[in-house]
Amino acid sequence: MNDYKILEEKNEIDDHLLDIIGNDFKFDHEKGLAEWIKNSVDAYNRQKTPDSDQKIVLRFFDNDEDAIFECIDFVGMSSDDINKALKRWGDPAAAGRGIIKRTYGGHGNGGKFYMRQMFNRSCFITYKKGLLNIFGFNKDRKYGFADGFRDKRIGIKEAIKIAGIQDLYSDNIYGFTVVRGYKPAGIKGNIKIGKMCEKLKKHPQSMRIMDRIKISVFYDNDKIVDFLRAEKIKPLQGFENPIIKDLPESTMIESGDEKIRVDLSNESKGFNRGKIILRTSELALSSNSKYGDLNRIDIVGQFGVVASYSLREFGVYYPQTDFIYGECVCSILEDENDDCVSNDRVKLVENKKTKAILSLIKEAIEDLCKQISSQEKKDKEENNQRISSDFNNFLNQWKNRFMNKIIGDLFIGQNSNINSDSDYGYGGEELEGSSIVQSSFDGEGGHSDFPPNTEAFDISKGNNDENGDDCKKNDRAKSSHFPRVLLSGHDYDPLDISAENKIILYPSQGLVYQRPQDVNAGIYWINTSSPLADYIIREYGAESIMWRNYLFQRYIDIFIKEALIRIEKKEPERFNANTIDGEIFGKLVTKIHSVASKELNSFLFEESYVLEHDKQS
Repeated sequence: MNDYKILEEKNEIDDHLLDIIGNDFKFDHEKGLAEWIKNSVDAYNRQKTPDSDQKIVLRFFDNDEDAIFECIDFVGMSSDDINKALKRWGDPAAAGRGIIKRTYGGHGNGGKFYMRQMFNRSCFITYKKGLLNIFGFNKDRKYGFADGFRDKRIGIKEAIKIAGIQDLYSDNIYGFTVVRGYKPAGIKGNIKIGKMCEKLKKHPQSMRIMDRIKISVFYDNDKIVDFLRAEKIKPLQGFENPIIKDLPESTMIESGDEKIRVDLSNESKGFNRGKIILRTSELALSSNSKYGDLNRIDIVGQFGVVASYSLREFGVYYPQTDFIYGECVCSILEDENDDCVSNDRVKLVENKKTKAILSLIKEAIEDLCKQISSQEKKDKEENNQRISSDFNNFLNQWKNRFMNKIIGDLFIGQNSNINSDSDYGYGGEELEGSSIVQSSFDGEGGHSDFPPNTEAFDISKGNNDENGDDCKKNDRAKSSHFPRVLLSGHDYDPLDISAENKIILYPSQGLVYQRPQDVNAGIYWINTSSPLADYIIREYGAESIMWRNYLFQRYIDIFIKEALIRIEKKEPERFNANTIDGEIFGKLVTKIHSVASKELNSFLFEESYVLEHDKQS
């Protein structure tokens, strides 16, 4: 048998095989139209037409019998072009027709299979160098030239009339091709042209072409789009620039029990190193959103997209994937010795090279997700700090309005017979005249005195401005007759004008904390590192009703501590369990709750609460 020489013959292809391959294309009309657009661009590129002069027209017609889809360019084909390209199936060089570099059309099958599979009948009406040709598929999916229209010599104006594109004619047209499909599959009722255009703008096979080539859209002879192009996506703040990562020249992948090397470039053959380009979107690209189709990575070969994968297909489950899209440019995927491009250009052919590239893309996506997550955490912490500081300032102001009255009422009730018809059980004038109350806050006994040469800091004025941390020294020289409440991890030390770091407390240092120097200065720190505070912030955020209530409870703790100090100093003989239970936890806390229920109702009980200055801004 080794002595026999086989005489080679051309392969014969049965139509049944075309049915099998065609069914595998799984067309929707947007994909098919994108294939037609690519073929038109290839036609312009073959004759070296500049991008600015390339014009493509999509036309759609609704009528009672057959809806019609058309894609029109102004290049034209000869019968020789048809024989060499349109009649051939599965030829990687078909779309190029003599051009060495790759073309958008790739294997040259997509547009033809769309015509064959997705219409009742279809045809090319094409004119070049004085000759008109009509070639297409009949209802039985058999192709051939139309009777009497093979190399029919005819004038341009008559050819345009036969093609039905008189409205598009201009004096500088010397050739054209109209790809026409009758009775498109799946179209019931009127063509949803708006929805179709939106999908086409986001389709991987056409989106990048639209950035360069003018594509007009007509519906029943009315122009509805003059320049169809993809919308620009606003990026995430902090990630405005694309993340670009060069692919290695080679990489190692696991194959069974061993690792094998995979080459990802070959400069001697013109396959340079590729790159992964990731971009972000300010809006989530979730599947049910307007831009959900963009939540993918397009694989770009030498010339155009050769495959696309949704972010979820990479097995990356970070929630940040909803804000990422991009592409991987890797020309070696189209090496004819190891072609990784499938016939329909939907997914790559599975092999060691594509496995390596998809793995590298996955790593790049995960890295970007982690960067976004880190930035989100930082932004959340800054936002939580701002909101917490605003809420704390608000409570400080409330405290300054009512603390004298609330605690003063405790002493007045024990030391005078003052009565009042006011809402709080005493009048403001009587309260201001109470020597016990005034001495409590003005420093009698030393509790609220500031250390020598130390300027007080009024937290009600705030210690954060538009410049953030740089303002920590600006507002420390304010005086106050009231204890000041600060937040650990948020506020700087007001007793150290040169302090560069915020006061940080440990979880074990209590809910409300005072350093020795804070006692004389009348400063309290709410410990935001305490277990419950940390949990509320992490799980619910500073905007939550839980956090507002937590802050309020700490203010009650401070009220109680202030009252205990005053009782111990002014009436030590009454400093016992009965007094504390009755006067502090009975009378004082009840009074605080009564005032708060009126003054802080929205702050404490509304699910969402916005301070007035935030409403205005």
